[in-house]
Amino acid sequence: MLKSVCVFFSVLFVAPLASAEVFKCVGKYGEALYQNFPCQFKSMGWTPMDAQSPKKSPALPAQPDIGMTTEEVKAIWGEPTDTVQEEPQKGGRFEVWSYDDSRSVRFDSKGRVSAITL
Repeated sequence: MLKSVCVFFSVLFVAPLASAEVFKCVGKYGEALYQNFPCQFKSMGWTPMDAQSPKKSPALPAQPDIGMTTEEVKAIWGEPTDTVQEEPQKGGRFEVWSYDDSRSVRFDSKGRVSAITL
């Protein structure tokens, strides 16, 4: 019995105590992220805890670009003052949106910007 008590106390006092701190952070998609270091240090998928406010959409460019959709052009320049649909002999149908200040955008048959006039 004395031997088992001695073994018990030696294991209790000799074995190092295991402990670890766990930090709860916010991942880049808003999910809970648990890690063994403070949140202010970046890790894969890291977002600071104070960034829990709603995400802002990226800023729109100042002018349309080739390949943009009709919705993207409307978000930048608004509704056109005039719209013309043309169907030349060669190629497919296209649409031209004109604006008051001589700007225009030409869309291809798939609804993507193919030309811009400033």
